[in-house]
Amino acid sequence: MEHNGPERIREVASELGERASSAKEQASAATSRAADQVGYQMKTLAERIRETGPRIEAAVHNTAETIAAKFEKGGDYFREHKYEGLANNTAAYIRQHPVMSLIIGAATGLLLARKIRR
Repeated sequence: MEHNGPERIREVASELGERASSAKEQASAATSRAADQVGYQMKTLAERIRETGPRIEAAVHNTAETIAAKFEKGGDYFREHKYEGLANNTAAYIRQHPVMSLIIGAATGLLLARKIRR
């Protein structure tokens, strides 16, 4: 028995509706799983940050001490050389030691920010 036109259209529409509903449920379930996974990873990251906080603080302190020593050495240099070739020497140091220069700059900013907040 063949289906007539309007009845077949209703069947196809119904089937498409069921498929769309199923796809929506699958997408909702996938979104929920992804949200759970992201939430779990964020919680794990927070725990790791709390665990490593004291070690990071010690490392920052050690870095601050190293930077302070560099500033002391720099202060002695300035007193001895009276700013002779300061720009050239600073640029050369930054080129030779870009990572240390970045650390010195960041630590200086943190120390100044901390000093300003007090």
